[in-house]
Amino acid sequence: MRRPIKGMIDVILKARFSYLFFTIILLFLLRPFIAGAVAVTFVTDIFLWFIIISCVWAVYEKRKNQWVVIAIAATVILADLFGFLFPSAVTSWASQIAVFFFLGYAVINILFYLARQENVTADMIMAGASEYVLMGLLWASLYSLIETIYPGSFNFAGAKNRAGFIYFSFVTLTTTGYGDVLPVTEQARSLAILETLIGQLFIAITVARLVSLYTVSGNKQETV
Repeated sequence: MRRPIKGMIDVILKARFSYLFFTIILLFLLRPFIAGAVAVTFVTDIFLWFIIISCVWAVYEKRKNQWVVIAIAATVILADLFGFLFPSAVTSWASQIAVFFFLGYAVINILFYLARQENVTADMIMAGASEYVLMGLLWASLYSLIETIYPGSFNFAGAKNRAGFIYFSFVTLTTTGYGDVLPVTEQARSLAILETLIGQLFIAITVARLVSLYTVSGNKQETV
């Protein structure tokens, strides 16, 4: 019994999307406790940088694209670091836009990867899980941009920082809706509705595709 479980764990850990998924999970598990002693914004930024680094390993499939993805990720992290060290309107804009486009690139890349798969594998399952949580982070960066462009778009119970937008994004993505953060402008409400729809459609379509691929794979094995 132990060997099958150990083998399953080894397969999951060797999947290139596993590191990305677990890095994102650590953001939620560790950040709140570390943030008690350090500025919450800085801690969130550090975890985001680790997620970006994990994306580099996850999204590139061809060796010739490796250094291009690394260069883009390094640029995003540097832009975000400058935004933290030298806060101004310019550095803030550059940081938010860079993070948004990189996360968007990662989300699209993983989506195409999932669409190309013909068999259910541990890597595909971890890619689907990573895609779902990355969408939450992508929308959080988009909400932050909307708040910058249209100040007062959100009614927050706490500070309007990156951690707050991540919280609101995942509450919206999972349709939890606690009501402590509210979109109050048409732009913010429209994006919130869109995130809810995409989140539900992604789960429905992904599960349906996994079941379909698993059924086809099982039928092929029976006919052999």
